[in-house]
Amino acid sequence: AQASERLGYGALLEELELQGDRLRYRKLVGVGPDEGWISTRLKNKDLAVRTWPDHLACGAALEEAGEHRPAMTFFAISDVHVEKPENMRWLEALPVFQRATVLVAGDLGVSLHQVDRALRLFKEKFDHVFYCYGNHETWAKVSIKADEQIAQYSDSFEKLDALRKLCDELGVITTPQLIEGVWVVPVLGWYHADWDQEPPLQAPAGKFLDRDPPPPERFATDTHACKWGSFENGTLELAKALDRQNDRWGVWPLPAELEQNLTAPRGSRRQPVISFSHFLPRNELMPEKRFLFQPNLAKLVGSEYIRRRVDALQPDLHVFGHSHFPWDMTLDDGVRYRSWPLGSPEEQARRIASIPEESIEKWHPLPVFDSDGRHYKSSQGCWFSLMYTRIPREPTSCHMASYVALTYCQGAPTVPETIITPPGCLPVRDAEQHDRRERYSGKSHNSMRREVKNWSSAS
Repeated sequence: AQASERLGYGALLEELELQGDRLRYRKLVGVGPDEGWISTRLKNKDLAVRTWPDHLACGAALEEAGEHRPAMTFFAISDVHVEKPENMRWLEALPVFQRATVLVAGDLGVSLHQVDRALRLFKEKFDHVFYCYGNHETWAKVSIKADEQIAQYSDSFEKLDALRKLCDELGVITTPQLIEGVWVVPVLGWYHADWDQEPPLQAPAGKFLDRDPPPPERFATDTHACKWGSFENGTLELAKALDRQNDRWGVWPLPAELEQNLTAPRGSRRQPVISFSHFLPRNELMPEKRFLFQPNLAKLVGSEYIRRRVDALQPDLHVFGHSHFPWDMTLDDGVRYRSWPLGSPEEQARRIASIPEESIEKWHPLPVFDSDGRHYKSSQGCWFSLMYTRIPREPTSCHMASYVALTYCQGAPTVPETIITPPGCLPVRDAEQHDRRERYSGKSHNSMRREVKNWSSAS
């Protein structure tokens, strides 16, 4: 009886009235009284936080611009993976965007033939197309016959050279350019395992993991699909060699006009700067291992070399891809980091079942910045980065997502689903959302079960 008098951790509440730090609420999901008053803060500690923070709800919105649209709007997308037929159809069905520049942050396809088709489609739909390669484009042991009509290559370095020439022929931009008063700068590179500076997955005190997470080389297709000569995948040496692609592609040295612009601090420059990469520059842009089906994925995603280049640019905005986690976070360097991956059809189904909004189902390239220097609003689709507005980053914590505990440590305490993805725990608002969730929930549940089964047997 005593426990029922208090709200349980992770309860979702509807705000009815707010008076200072006192909140009158109606409970939507969770344990505790159905309604009442609570304190939102106690001794400078948040007891209740908004699932949609005010600072992320601020910013420009494309649909509100009307006749006063800026000269240019910049859109982000990554991990389109047109080797998946459903994703190629998504790209073909995209509308034409007016006064628009798109930043395609890698993993567009596997074969040059696929990438060629996809880049041509983006060119039809946007005024300017910026692009950087991802890891899938470097796979040299697959799809070679389909590529023979475009270029011959025997290893991944030669394939990158062929890709660079293809972009030049298509008029796809792969170097720093000034577009309507905004600099856009690609940052090329590759991941290395020791970029991951956080501890391994932690079991609770007195317990052990049921199984060790598989090492990265066990599940990284790049290990056998790429051909890097004497370089071993995931090493610092390979990351350093691929950092030099910035020179080979003509990204660095930076244009003199851009160098001059960078001498002023961010906010005082003549022109704003957007940079983008496929791989991650910062550990904080990746969920902790306690939230990952593949905890060692963190060893396959980021690069200190990319971070150094982003640090040197100090951009207003950095767009990245690769992780397949939508993201929106401003870090201690003052840079806003955003990621908007299309991902696999299974990942799309999980997103839509959780957040059955029309915009999540369509998943159009995301407006992120414009030529008036304005950032654009965040999206509820960025569920993992939103989670970190509710809980701190604690890499040593043994509290795991339920699916991680089920896979690696069934005795571990879990983080409530309402903390990780609140929209997925809420009832739908109308019949349209109900139908949308119903259409995708089966595929979503099946893919989650498959992930647990696959990773439970992969160690």
